[in-house]
Amino acid sequence: MKLLTTLIATLAVLLAGCATPGNNWTPGPIVTIDAAPSETASAGGGTPSATPSASSTEVGPPTVPDPSDAINVASYGRAHFASPSGRIWCAVEDGWALCHFPKGMKMSKVPESSEVCPDDGLDVTGISVDAATSYFCSGDPAAFPKVGDASTKWWKSSGFPSVKYDGTKFAVLPYGKKLILDHFICASEKAGVTCANTETGAGFRVALAGVTLIK
Repeated sequence: MKLLTTLIATLAVLLAGCATPGNNWTPGPIVTIDAAPSETASAGGGTPSATPSASSTEVGPPTVPDPSDAINVASYGRAHFASPSGRIWCAVEDGWALCHFPKGMKMSKVPESSEVCPDDGLDVTGISVDAATSYFCSGDPAAFPKVGDASTKWWKSSGFPSVKYDGTKFAVLPYGKKLILDHFICASEKAGVTCANTETGAGFRVALAGVTLIK
């Protein structure tokens, strides 16, 4: 009986110590898993490192990026860039911004080419924003952020990394960074690339999970 009383008393002391604000105990790492596929998936479509669960963090709807901390590229006239994975190619130009769809993107919300460009015989390859958003078809890429091209001069002195994708080195806009030219802004995020017109509020997000319009 004396031994049981001693064990109970010892356990009470240990529990009290864990609840004391000044102790040195710290929680283990917390892992957050996106509920939707991320555009950072490998080009080969590898197996995810973890399985989404009911406690996964949902990716919220896109909003117009805050222009206050964006890099102004007006002096270059245009700026093309790739997402850190190299999959998504985008551009901000004088009067519009656009992104091409990454390979393997979910296309369920994208209209057919017969609706977007019925007479061109081309595929729908991207989405743009000027006063409003619109899909476009193309044979050659409208945004091609190859290192060394005139469209990536903005990147040369940025200190940002490049990425090699399909044998070509592309200028990267890292996660958390934004580019702005006049009223047009693009932000690189782990959830995808978001571009918008800061004046009209129109815009979109492009990711492997698909296209989402700013409402």
